[in-house]
Amino acid sequence: MIPDNRVIPAAVVAFAFLAWVAVRLTRLTRSRDFTRAARLATTFGVLWGVGLLAVTLGGRPRDESGTFFFNWVPFATQTAAADTEIVMNVLLFMPAGFVLPWIARHANRRRVVLVAFVGAAVISSMIEALQTFTPLGTAGDLTDILLNTAGCTLAAIIAASVRHQLAVSRDWRLP
Repeated sequence: MIPDNRVIPAAVVAFAFLAWVAVRLTRLTRSRDFTRAARLATTFGVLWGVGLLAVTLGGRPRDESGTFFFNWVPFATQTAAADTEIVMNVLLFMPAGFVLPWIARHANRRRVVLVAFVGAAVISSMIEALQTFTPLGTAGDLTDILLNTAGCTLAAIIAASVRHQLAVSRDWRLP
């Protein structure tokens, strides 16, 4: 897990890289170079996955009692101080939803959104299970699964629409 004093700089670097990928994907799509756009999106997706595992399965101290805990009630453990955790859980899966339309370039928008929804729910569930039942974490939370899934799905909806517009109209330009 990334130490707390490095979270902000790591997030800034990650989002700067995502912005560069977004610009590059836009240019490649406008120039109809769909193969290179798919390769870039896939490479970014793999890097995101490795980073996701490093951040979420970093090995936190285990409860001394050794009990397993999974919170099944959404937002039950959230406090006003945990608002940043809510935002971070949404943002954590948005990069995957963003690049998915370029990776699955032959799928229609509805299928891309469905894959984003199901994929994010499955991956987030697996991470929460690993956090609950292994020394890699302390407890799982249904809220994390819901927020991760919402972030990925929202990003996929927006990105699929943008990619579609870029692919069908050569004259369409971002402001």
